[in-house]
Amino acid sequence: MDKATASLPLMLKQLRLGSIRELWQTMAEKAIHEQWSPQQYLAELCSAELASREDKRLQRHLRESKLPAGKHLSGFNFNAIEGVNKAQVHDLIDRPSWVKQGANILLFGASGVGKTHIASSIGYGLIEAGIRVKFSSATALVQHLQQAKQELKLEYALLKLDKYAVLIVDDIGYIRKTEQETSVLFELIAHRYERCSMIITSNQSFEDWDTLFDDSSMTIAAIDRLVHHATIIQCLGESYRRKASLKTKEEG
Repeated sequence: MDKATASLPLMLKQLRLGSIRELWQTMAEKAIHEQWSPQQYLAELCSAELASREDKRLQRHLRESKLPAGKHLSGFNFNAIEGVNKAQVHDLIDRPSWVKQGANILLFGASGVGKTHIASSIGYGLIEAGIRVKFSSATALVQHLQQAKQELKLEYALLKLDKYAVLIVDDIGYIRKTEQETSVLFELIAHRYERCSMIITSNQSFEDWDTLFDDSSMTIAAIDRLVHHATIIQCLGESYRRKASLKTKEEG
């Protein structure tokens, strides 16, 4: 082995070409055996490196998204609810132009009908399409922003969320109606308006949102911003959890 070849692993490490560093020898033997041209050999190495980086990016974005495990589109029973179908959800995933427009998706329905599952399945699909997503319960997110506001860091916290093109806020109806929580929730909505997208799930329809905001004018302003560019989905059906509980009792 000549000096240049001997130093190749070190140079590839310094260049952070991990996959090429692992594969160049094995692929070189294959190239010789199959009589590849130098260009084909280089192309195969580069392709492997790019595929590895894409897989690592996907895994990193899945971890940081905090999406609930297992809530993929393939596992959702659309026959159990009305108001949404598989083709509609696929379209939101396959044609994500709404994300570039800073548009929103609002999912309404009783507890247990699958709103979180649908929102999460859209999140998983968007991540696979290269779009960064963050999932959080509304209560946890508001508490985080409230803490940031107390530390005079709310603007920084809102800007930090901007790296996620889509923010999934789950169960907004469970936020306690306090001046502090109302304030940061409205500031979040206003901050992302026409800039970054939100997917919001709620067991309360708009006419009941006066329980979320202390001021009626703030309620109207928040709803106005959310629905200006939005897909609104009303999920109608019986609670999955209730049906599962009844089935368990029957089997017992």
